[in-house]
Amino acid sequence: MNVAPYKSSPGTPQFQGTQHIYQGGVSGYGGPMNNDPYYGQQQGKGPGEGLNPSKLMAQGMYNNSMGQPAQMVQSQGTPVNHHTQLQALQQQLQQIPGTPQQQPQNMQPIQGYSNMLSQGQPNQHQIQQQQILQQQEQQRQRLQQNISQITQTGTPQHASINVDSSIMGSTHWQHQIKLEKVSQASNSPHFYARSAASASRSPLEAVNNNDPNGLQQGSTLIEITKSVLSSVIVEEEFTTGNNEHRRPIPAQREIDEEEEDQKNRIRENNAQLWTGLDLSGQKLSFVSPRLFNLQFLRRLFLNGNMLTEVPREILNLKSLRVLDLSSNLLKSVPPEMGMLFNLKYLYLFDNELESLPWEFGNLESLQFLGIEGNPNIDQKIVATLAKKGTRGLIIHLRDDAPRLEPPEARKWIPIGGDGEPELKDSKPSTEIDLSQSGDSEFTLMSYNTLCQHYATAKMYKYTPSWALNWEYRRNKLTEEILGYKSQVICLQEVETMTYEDYWTPLMEKNGYKGVFYCKGRAKTMSEKNAKKVDGCATFFKVSSFKLLDKKLVNYSGVVMTEDKFKKTEDLFNRFANKDNVALILVLQHITTGSKVLVANTHLHWDPEYNDVKTMQVAVLLDELQRMVRNTVNQGMI
Repeated sequence: MNVAPYKSSPGTPQFQGTQHIYQGGVSGYGGPMNNDPYYGQQQGKGPGEGLNPSKLMAQGMYNNSMGQPAQMVQSQGTPVNHHTQLQALQQQLQQIPGTPQQQPQNMQPIQGYSNMLSQGQPNQHQIQQQQILQQQEQQRQRLQQNISQITQTGTPQHASINVDSSIMGSTHWQHQIKLEKVSQASNSPHFYARSAASASRSPLEAVNNNDPNGLQQGSTLIEITKSVLSSVIVEEEFTTGNNEHRRPIPAQREIDEEEEDQKNRIRENNAQLWTGLDLSGQKLSFVSPRLFNLQFLRRLFLNGNMLTEVPREILNLKSLRVLDLSSNLLKSVPPEMGMLFNLKYLYLFDNELESLPWEFGNLESLQFLGIEGNPNIDQKIVATLAKKGTRGLIIHLRDDAPRLEPPEARKWIPIGGDGEPELKDSKPSTEIDLSQSGDSEFTLMSYNTLCQHYATAKMYKYTPSWALNWEYRRNKLTEEILGYKSQVICLQEVETMTYEDYWTPLMEKNGYKGVFYCKGRAKTMSEKNAKKVDGCATFFKVSSFKLLDKKLVNYSGVVMTEDKFKKTEDLFNRFANKDNVALILVLQHITTGSKVLVANTHLHWDPEYNDVKTMQVAVLLDELQRMVRNTVNQGMI
């Protein structure tokens, strides 16, 4: 902490310092007293030893821990309101006779007391006056100590959450208690920035220099959180009986965040050199929304302030990994924070929160959420967090959130003769009956159904479990697919068993006939496992079309058997091991007699293999061209 030197001037001496560190200490004065021989004698020191800053600070801290005014005593479990507390202390201070009518921090020495000492031996009346003045001064000192303590820390003291004994000993709640204590020691001004600066020094210097709050260099709240979570993962690793479902240890699965940030900046050609901002311990009561224009921020520390709300503009910080809002006066947090889907560590220790928004269920990457020190928070949230941890709480908020109204029906956008969309003529799909098209017209629909084996909770962490349930999704798919009443329907990612047991009977009942082709891996599996492989299914209305011909295309098989495709190393390593397929049908329109080729395919999904996707499209177009040529030669067209 930077403390300005003393400044002596004629008249009343005054201490010049940003934090007024000596107010409420031993003397209660704002100025130096080493020139007062009486003060030195009273302290048992010589004239030159009356003012020792380090000893004064220690003595002041000791006095602060002793007698507190009765008005400050609060029953355990009841949070102290910071503003009310400060206002009450200031009113008490103003009621003491002799207190200057100005800011309470600017304490002035009592001139009468020193004048009486200079006049020689005091009489009985003077002794009584001295005692009265001393009592008033001591009372003023105690009040000033409490005011100084509050204004210096900028944060009130929060009570702990009352939890049942059944969950008090849980591992997750013990983590809350431990990390809250670390958080309370991290509220000094720019704590994280100073810790980062210390960690950047030589290892020997970082070890020898300890933080003023008692933490070793590098032992920040984030690092300790990682250590705590890692110990739980390692314990699960060794206690899990099923080898197939073991979680990897952190060393194998965790990527250093700084290294990840650096790789992202290189990939994005981003020259931003700093991605963290430390505003801790600044006694801020308001944060400008302009702060949230810094969309590159990955770490934001606003702990140890006096914030009563968080601006909704925080949703702009989509890159945030760490957010510390501990030791403030927050009674709620905005639901927009649920859009911070990259957030890993969220600290809300020591606030006045009563609940958490349901939107927190979208925080799929969150590894730790700190809520201890919010005594009025919903006990259901506390119990869930203590029993199931952060991930369990997020799942609860995700799955049990109130269900929203379904979105509006999609609009059909007509295309003009020039190929441009005519938005002004768009209408909701519910107002258009596609089955009432002309005799020479038909409608076609393509839909990726998302195979149930791919719709896992691990892949779709942000999706409620009830929405991933196959029975629920299958009913919704049926409702939407049949609702459009299209003459041709192309489906992708359809499981073989589902096609045979569900889609075929359903579509035949509604006047459709279908053709199915599963992916190539099914040929290498047992009959039972092959039933779980997905593929492409094409259905057509038997009242509108009849099937003339079909072709099943296995992309890797075509490339490997045709000489025109050069057999390169990339072809074997990147293309040949993909088992995507295509299904081509030649249909004849019953009313007009026209022939139509319908191609249904599902390309490789991975965006890292765009070259493979391009190659698959090239193979499909080549097969279509060949099929058109053969159909013409056979007189079918």
